Amino acid sequence: MAGIVAHVNSGEVALVANTAKTILQIKAPANQRVLIKSLRLFGKAAAGGTGVPVKVRATRSTANFGTLSAAAPGKNDSSDSETLQATAGANATVEPTTPTDTGLLWEVPDQSGVIEFLPPGMEIRVPGGSALNIECTSTGTPTVAVQATYEE
Repeated sequence: MAGIVAHVNSGEVALVANTAKTILQIKAPANQRVLIKSLRLFGKAAAGGTGVPVKVRATRSTANFGTLSAAAPGKNDSSDSETLQATAGANATVEPTTPTDTGLLWEVPDQSGVIEFLPPGMEIRVPGGSALNIECTSTGTPTVAVQATYEE
C-alpha cells in the first residue's frame, strides 16, 4: 500500500422504484489492492419525504463490470506526485453482471444519510482487478448520492 488517500463521489442519482441501480463503483488496478476507509450514503426525496428507506448493498465484481459514467476521484493531498491507479464510475447505464454479495447492507432514510467510518482492520478490501459496487434500491423514487474515501 502506497498510502495515497482519495475521495470519490457519485453525484446525485435518481432511482426508479423497485429497480436496483449501481450508484458507485471503485475498481482496483491489476495486482494492487484498494482499501475502502469510509462510505457516506445520502437519500433525498421530494419535500417532506415519503418515509420509504433506501436499501444499500455492497457487491464485488471480478469481470463484467457494467457501464458507468466516469467519476473523478480526488487525492486527499493534491501535492502527492503519484497518479491514482484505481478507477471509479457512477450511475450505471448497464449494470455489472454476476456480482457477488459482500454481505454488507445499509438502510438509509430517504431524507437522511449514513456515514460509515471503517476502523483499521475492518476496511472493505477490493482485490486487484476487482471492483466494489455500491447498489441502491427503493420502493420509492428518491435521489441518492454516495461518497467513498479509499486508500491505494
